[in-house]
Amino acid sequence: MHKLLARQLRRFFGSSENLSAELQPFVAAVEEAYRQSDSDRAMLEHSMEVVSAELGDRFRLREALLASKRAEEELSAALSVLTATLESTADGILVVTASSKILRMNKKFIDLWGIPESIQESRDQDEAMEFALGQLREPEQFLQRIEQIAGQSEEESFDVLQFKDGRVIERYSLPQHIRGETVGRVWSFRDVTERRELEHQLRQAQKMESIGRLAGGVAHDFNNILTVVTGRVEFLIGASNLNGEQERDLQEIKIAADRASDLTRQLLAFSRKQLLQPRLVDLNRKVDLVEPMLRRLIGEDIQIVVVRGKNLGRVMADPGQVNQVLMNLALNARDAMPSGGLLTIRTANEPGGVTGNGGDGRSFGDDSVVLEVTDSGCGMDETTASRIFEPFFTTKGEGQGTGLGLATVYGIVQQSGGSISVRSAPEMGTTFRIQFPSAAAVDPAQPAREEPETRDAGSETILLVEDDNAVRDLAQRILEMRGYKVLPARNGADALRIASVSNTRIDLVVTDVVMPGMNGREFVEKLRGRAPGIPVLYMSGYTDDDIIRRGLLDSSVAFLQKPFTPKTLARQVRSILDARLVVGL
Repeated sequence: MHKLLARQLRRFFGSSENLSAELQPFVAAVEEAYRQSDSDRAMLEHSMEVVSAELGDRFRLREALLASKRAEEELSAALSVLTATLESTADGILVVTASSKILRMNKKFIDLWGIPESIQESRDQDEAMEFALGQLREPEQFLQRIEQIAGQSEEESFDVLQFKDGRVIERYSLPQHIRGETVGRVWSFRDVTERRELEHQLRQAQKMESIGRLAGGVAHDFNNILTVVTGRVEFLIGASNLNGEQERDLQEIKIAADRASDLTRQLLAFSRKQLLQPRLVDLNRKVDLVEPMLRRLIGEDIQIVVVRGKNLGRVMADPGQVNQVLMNLALNARDAMPSGGLLTIRTANEPGGVTGNGGDGRSFGDDSVVLEVTDSGCGMDETTASRIFEPFFTTKGEGQGTGLGLATVYGIVQQSGGSISVRSAPEMGTTFRIQFPSAAAVDPAQPAREEPETRDAGSETILLVEDDNAVRDLAQRILEMRGYKVLPARNGADALRIASVSNTRIDLVVTDVVMPGMNGREFVEKLRGRAPGIPVLYMSGYTDDDIIRRGLLDSSVAFLQKPFTPKTLARQVRSILDARLVVGL
């Protein structure tokens, strides 16, 4: 009997057994209903369990699908970032498998190597390698390196590739790993041609600057020596008790001293320590004036062609130094064409921002004026061209050149604010290209006037400041022989002391520019604090950059270049005193 029915019968009849015959059919029907209910409930519970399981599976599937879609989107985003990174990098990137099969190459790599479309599509490594080797100066060395890398799959690798077209490419590669396993290699290629050129230019500039400082210092000291030599020789030449042979010897000494003076001037030009007298210069007119002299110098077997730029801008430069630049470049061209040839001189305007080829690579923000001198001579290789502006470097035979001609040109151009470069190749001739900043102004220069003859004697008081004992003694003797009262001082501090205790009015200061402790400009500034307007004559073998920046080249400033002769010093002193020239820094 169903347990629920038995419970109900015991409740109402006291027992579920021994029921009357009338109740038994009823009880049997109720029991059948109970049992059917149990069967339905069991079926329902089973159905609910099945449905619940199915719903759970569907929910989990939906979650899995959503997760998969999110993963796909994240993967797509990551690949997009990776692709953008790969394409935006400045390096050419090549990805290969462990068997050297090409997987990926970015656009920069394609552009860097000039990969044709056929190789891009086929990605055939043998065809790609053959194409790459054809562009290199040393393909065997590169191929050997690739073979070494193939045998050492875990090593990083770096080398520098020289292309036939002159480019320099740095190559770097490292292995690619997935879950600790090497599956390929990533190669990167970077064009460092410009960087290498800039580094080379920097090294050259530093070297030239070091040599220039040395040359300037040597020239300064040597000019002091030459001042004494030429001055003493002038004294002796004027003596009345000389015989003919002695006078000839003195003249030879003077000629040798003058030649040495020319050499020191060239050293000063190279070291950019010489004084310039800048004026507005028309390069076309300057070439016209120099051309007849060049034709006489270089000979009839060399043809000169001048290509003049139209509406050429003017430049601020020392006219005499521009002459020397043209002469030195023309003579250099002549020596490069011993059997004759063609010398071309070209002038042109250059828009702002254009950089010269090679050389110091300077760029002018404003417009510039270009002067080019080209010969059809023997030319030179890259190594020679890299040293061509060094002082004492020459390709000529022994005794045929000082090696200062082009060094002088370099110094003059640099000191004038310009830039010079050289372009040459063996048997292809040489071009020197000079850029000067364009000076957009009206020429204030007046026609040169012949200096009138002046007497060179006087009785005024002169404060003489010179740290070199021999030069100071010589200058003092020159001036005292002409009647001046001289107050000699060893340096600026000594001169200030003498000026403060002197009871005599000082009419003129003659001072060296470069002195230890206190230079000439600083001394004059201190002295003018006590005696405003006192006239000054500066003298030096060279002037440092600070003096030049402070305006020593102003037309109101008197300057005497060492080495000087007794007559030159005396005349300039007299001229200043007569004019009572008020000078200032």
